[in-house]
Amino acid sequence: MARIVIAGGGFAGLSAALFLARRGHSVTVIERDGPPPDGGPDEDARGWLRPGAPQSHQSHVLLGRAHRVLADESPDLLDALLARGGRKAPAEVGAGRLEGEFFLLSRRLVAEATVRRFVGNEPGVAIRSGDAVVKLQFCTTRDVPVVTGVQLLSGDVLSADLVVDAGGRRSSLPAWLAEADIRPPVDDRQDCGFFYLTRYYRLRPGCKAPPTKIPGSLPLDYATVLAFGADNDTFSLSMTLSVNDPFRKAFREPDRHSGFLRAVPLTAPWMDVGEPISAISMMARIENRRRRLVDADGPVVGGVGSLGDAALHTNPTAGRGISLAFWHAQQLARAAADAADDPVGFVERFESWTNDNLGVWYDAQVAADAAAIERLEAGLAGRQRPVVDQPMARSAAAAFACAQHDKIVGDAVTKMVHLLATPVEALGDTAVAERIAAFLSTDPDLTRPADTPSRAEFEAFAQT
Repeated sequence: MARIVIAGGGFAGLSAALFLARRGHSVTVIERDGPPPDGGPDEDARGWLRPGAPQSHQSHVLLGRAHRVLADESPDLLDALLARGGRKAPAEVGAGRLEGEFFLLSRRLVAEATVRRFVGNEPGVAIRSGDAVVKLQFCTTRDVPVVTGVQLLSGDVLSADLVVDAGGRRSSLPAWLAEADIRPPVDDRQDCGFFYLTRYYRLRPGCKAPPTKIPGSLPLDYATVLAFGADNDTFSLSMTLSVNDPFRKAFREPDRHSGFLRAVPLTAPWMDVGEPISAISMMARIENRRRRLVDADGPVVGGVGSLGDAALHTNPTAGRGISLAFWHAQQLARAAADAADDPVGFVERFESWTNDNLGVWYDAQVAADAAAIERLEAGLAGRQRPVVDQPMARSAAAAFACAQHDKIVGDAVTKMVHLLATPVEALGDTAVAERIAAFLSTDPDLTRPADTPSRAEFEAFAQT
């Protein structure tokens, strides 16, 4: 069995460590941030410092794919997440519902702390907190350089048959390769042009949470609002605004933030039943990025794998990050046995699987966000909302609207939203495509709901 070093102890790195160890591999996780504090879920959410994960105070969800991976790989971890207060809900969108498929609701830090403690107790896994990978060790006698270990901030050097980059959106892998004069990975990137403002709430005594709808978002002409349930009677409400919006700073003020959310049909029912339990957290620099370790000449390096957000991440609105990370980690664990004997071939095969199975979600989000950027620009300029004309984005937008009343389309969209079928598989079915086409014939412009706040009303909230 292989000796594996994982650089990064977030969801991707921890789940990979667990799945690998249960296949007999010896795994060391290197994580710069310290462990979660002692105490209950609220201590996890409020007291765990995670500067390495700036998104930790934003909304998160574990989609149907994540639930399926955990049910297959570690049902005992699934039980631990539920015991910590995570909520299990059926996979459904509008009129669609998938029997036997579920998703999980939790604050990110509560879920991550649970996973961290659980994996830390797993035989075959060692977690080194407060340390970091600063350099890779290489064998350069082959045609393609092969990673043979890591150097740590502490000065220690660890040998490895496979090094896994689970360093997230801030991955240092390109810098490590450049330092060794190795050609760079191939990066694709799209700047999304907006930022998030998120606040957490707790249900008032005697109140019941509205059902969490996935996707939990409502696009407006000038913004998007989101509502997600979480663990232990908590939930989060978010809004996204363009980085160019002249009123973007106004909604960091709690009364304006609350006033606007009370006027939006999606979030108003949640505001009626909750009390704030956090400050408003901002997350900026939102992008879609895909990194590949194979270029036109083949693998740039052997003996290393990019995992989770380090390999591919999309803007968080669809809530895919954790679920893609678990799925990616599962495949890594299935493929790792070949890494020691064929380190270059491992990279090529793992990259191929990643592109075929996860790359489609990057492509779909890039298409959707291109349309969203146009929508926000038009809203800021006071122009009529542009017609979505990119085929993939247009089909998806119509499918979501149609799914609200059509079970056949609803089932297909539910599979797509929960990462259980690709957009082509879900929306390309003949019966589904016919229903979407019929819907578009009645609403070719995909008009927004009439009862949402106008731009003028939004600006009035910003100036109250």
